[in-house]
Amino acid sequence: MWMILGRFILTMIIGNRQNIMMSAFIKLTEPVHRLTRKIMPFAKESCVPFLSILLIILLRFAILVFFKPGIQR
Repeated sequence: MWMILGRFILTMIIGNRQNIMMSAFIKLTEPVHRLTRKIMPFAKESCVPFLSILLIILLRFAILVFFKPGIQR
């Protein structure tokens, strides 16, 4: 989640994809962005970082709900 925010901030500051730091952030976050684009094809490119973070938060919540730590069923 923090890498996605870092990529978003670097995109706003630098914008150059040829930068070494930017290419590292792209390589690390592209799988999540690709999955988000596949799940939500209607999303605009500028909304993908926010939707990716939302997807991560929802997955974390679902894991906590279904696999409650410390409670045996």
